Amino acid sequence: MGKSRVIFASIIGTALEFYDFMLFAVFSESIGHVFFPPGVISDFQSGWLTFIVAYLSRPFGATLFGYIGDKYGRKFSLILTVSCMGIPTFIIGVMPGYETLGITATIILFISRLIQGLCTGGEYNGSAIFTLEHVGKNLPGFAGGLITGASVIGALGAVGVGVLVTNDAMPDWSWRIAFIIGALVSLVGLYIRLFVEESPAYQALQEEEGDDDSEEKSGRSPLLVALKKHSKSVRLSIAIGFLNGTLSYTLYKFINLYLQNLGMAKHDTLLYTNIGIIVFIFGSPTWGYIMDKIGYKLMMMIACCLAMGLAVPIFFLLQTLNPWMIGLAQVLMGLCVASIAGPEHAFIQRLFPTQDRFSGVAFSFSTGMGLGAGVSPLVMKVLVEKTGMLLLPSIVMIFAGLVLFILLKRYKGPYYDL
Repeated sequence: MGKSRVIFASIIGTALEFYDFMLFAVFSESIGHVFFPPGVISDFQSGWLTFIVAYLSRPFGATLFGYIGDKYGRKFSLILTVSCMGIPTFIIGVMPGYETLGITATIILFISRLIQGLCTGGEYNGSAIFTLEHVGKNLPGFAGGLITGASVIGALGAVGVGVLVTNDAMPDWSWRIAFIIGALVSLVGLYIRLFVEESPAYQALQEEEGDDDSEEKSGRSPLLVALKKHSKSVRLSIAIGFLNGTLSYTLYKFINLYLQNLGMAKHDTLLYTNIGIIVFIFGSPTWGYIMDKIGYKLMMMIACCLAMGLAVPIFFLLQTLNPWMIGLAQVLMGLCVASIAGPEHAFIQRLFPTQDRFSGVAFSFSTGMGLGAGVSPLVMKVLVEKTGMLLLPSIVMIFAGLVLFILLKRYKGPYYDL
């Protein structure tokens, strides 16, 4: 199969999986109303509680599917992720609610979301690894940026379908249509992946190892090897994930809350967020292409400098509440996120050898991403609430960029071929 077809298959698969995963965020209140006992907690709280369960399970999914990908192949791991994502999506779409099944409905919902979170944890890095090992030295930064953009497009697709099926003219159960669509399109993703070839790098590794079924090889844990032998790479990958998580969830989440606290309507803040997201989508492959031209490490250091240098201007522009200034701030924020999220795949994957790559990349990046996405927006919120200083959240962006910049300066290799 040609490289372009592999890239296309990965883009479609990643977009579909993130569509399925983000549907829950879009319909969290409706789902909370249907599947949780009434009066215990609010529909919003119950829905988001289940969303958080899926989010927290992503690092465990990265570890699980990382092991499968290193031991049994990238293709097999990605077939599992897309298959296992579609089944719980279908269950959520057709399962009767609490009124019919009682607490059983709530339990099945939690299990379904747990499985979805595990699959998403294995999908994001796994799809990029599979793609870049096919691409090799032929514009890996650009290809990795396309995968990043695909994940955002999938999430936006979930929002778009949500807008359509929640129209006032639609019945109360119309949210289920979006989940059934998600399950059906997962079959498309599965079909595509069944007919792609295993990555050349993994095939070469299998030929190298031959039929060696020694006890040492069979008992080898790729993740433990990565943690022990490639600890500098693990730390660097965690820092990359931390900066990505900090920037992306500042764009997705914190800026919305920041502007709402300044008096802006939620609907308006979401419209401005779309500006940053669109820049993020197109900026990811663009920055990836720039990385291919100027070099891996230099591009990552530029991303750090952008995060540090634009942090204060972004929040200064936001606090003006001027529509044009807010729009400009979102453009700058989108460029910042894209500068790290687009090129990161091509850089991180070269930090680990083929036999430990999936486990090392997925675990370390997901750990950093979880810390950045979970802790940074909370710290920003506390800083504003405790001090009243509207520019203070920029410190968190500067800190995340500085940590990665220092680790990049200190890292002297090795770098491995894709």
